Amino acid sequence: MKKLSIQIIFTLLIASLFFGCKKDASTNIVTSPSVGSLSFKSSASNVVLSATTDATNVVTFSFKAANFGVSIIPTYSLEFDLPSDTSGINAWGNAIAVKLPSGILEKAYLGADFNSLLANQLMLPTGSVSTLAVRLKAEVNQNTGTASVIKPIYSSISITVNPYKATIEYPALLLKGGNSWKTPTVRTNGFILTSAKFNSKYEGYLNLPNADGYGGDAFQLVSSKDATKVYGWGGTSTTMSLTGGNLYLSPAPAYMKVNADVDALTINYTAVKFFISGDDNGWSTSSTPMIYNATTGKLVAANVSLTAGKTFVFTCNGGYDISYKVDATGALVYAGAPTWGGINIPVAKTGVFTVTLDLSAGDGNYTYSVK
Repeated sequence: MKKLSIQIIFTLLIASLFFGCKKDASTNIVTSPSVGSLSFKSSASNVVLSATTDATNVVTFSFKAANFGVSIIPTYSLEFDLPSDTSGINAWGNAIAVKLPSGILEKAYLGADFNSLLANQLMLPTGSVSTLAVRLKAEVNQNTGTASVIKPIYSSISITVNPYKATIEYPALLLKGGNSWKTPTVRTNGFILTSAKFNSKYEGYLNLPNADGYGGDAFQLVSSKDATKVYGWGGTSTTMSLTGGNLYLSPAPAYMKVNADVDALTINYTAVKFFISGDDNGWSTSSTPMIYNATTGKLVAANVSLTAGKTFVFTCNGGYDISYKVDATGALVYAGAPTWGGINIPVAKTGVFTVTLDLSAGDGNYTYSVK
């Protein structure tokens, strides 16, 4: 009897182990979740960006956790791409991938960060609407971090975006008025020279408004990187020093192109008057002048007749030595001596327009508009 009881207990033990193993095995079966179960979505279907949205949450991408049937935490990434790159043998090959922290099921973007992704990384055109493809990638990695044999799950959506050209805050020399000239005490467009190549060379356009000349337009240049470095008179009108008094540019009043080199301690300036020269005025360098607006710091030509398909250039002082065209992306670039580069600015449609040239933000941030 005792022997029989032991046999029964042993049989029950084997059975329990068998069913326990079967149950454990069933909990370790990997099953791929459906794409729909991820519920991948965007908080906005159309995102328009500007400087005013830089500090605002403009879009949030969210989704539900992917259930692969086992007790693991998947790794998630968002991929951003152009629709034209989402098919074919190298689909999504140029996507910008953003990995999310473990356990995080959403990604919110401030305007400045999203604009940088669109304009700088994806190089979408600024000031116009584009379609953006966004893909969620859910994957199971091995403990080592390498990819496993389990295939990733993807879910894609698309939204429209309109990024803007952000002004880069280049190193600058800030204009500090002397004598009777009162200038802003903080960095202000129209009162700065900037270093677009982050070197010792600075450039900008300054308006010397005072008819009393030397006394009224005296100034110094203060480094935005080190406020203790104040550049002033270097002994001549084209030299600077860190120990001199006020600089004086002449003639005044005048609108000046100013170049300064803080290593060579030199400063050069040219009084300028800008014109629009193009197909519609026979490429005249004098018939379509631009007027400087001291309030806005911009050059403006009103009632300009332009024809679709034709081109124009911003010229200066009756010639092309100082002139501006555009590059392949449509950004305004210097096209004068000695580089002689750029592409003539194309006219998009026929009409009568106000053309604006804005040189107030310093080298690297020159812009124009046709409205």
